[in-house]
Amino acid sequence: MSSNSFNLEDSLTYKLHSLAKLIDKHADYADIRHARISFAEGRVLAVIGFNNRLSVLQVAKKANLDKSQGSRAVVSLVGKGLIEKRQQKQDARAFDLSLTEKGRLVYEEVVALITHRNEIAMRTLSAEEQQNLINLMNKIQHNLENN
Repeated sequence: MSSNSFNLEDSLTYKLHSLAKLIDKHADYADIRHARISFAEGRVLAVIGFNNRLSVLQVAKKANLDKSQGSRAVVSLVGKGLIEKRQQKQDARAFDLSLTEKGRLVYEEVVALITHRNEIAMRTLSAEEQQNLINLMNKIQHNLENN
């Protein structure tokens, strides 16, 4: 593709980044005022809640955060009583993370926000189009993970 025919706004990476930013605007975890959680904390809470029990490294990877961002979010969520750390039996230096009862309640609110955000993003797509989009994104993810 020559630079004359290149359209930045039609490139996959530009479009995905723009969509991610627009979707993030609808993920205002400040709506969960009683929990006072940041965007990164909301993602960590969602990942732990969905997977039940994970290590800090697994949480950071699944939440698409770097290790330091993930660690800061975990420390904050532990301090707020939303997640708990349990030492792993096979490695005394490692911890498993899980939701507390209070964390489970906030997780349900986070899930509601994520669901609402997804509904807004996909409301004009038919069920078949939504499934096609997910399938195509999975293929792209597979291509990038296995490159």
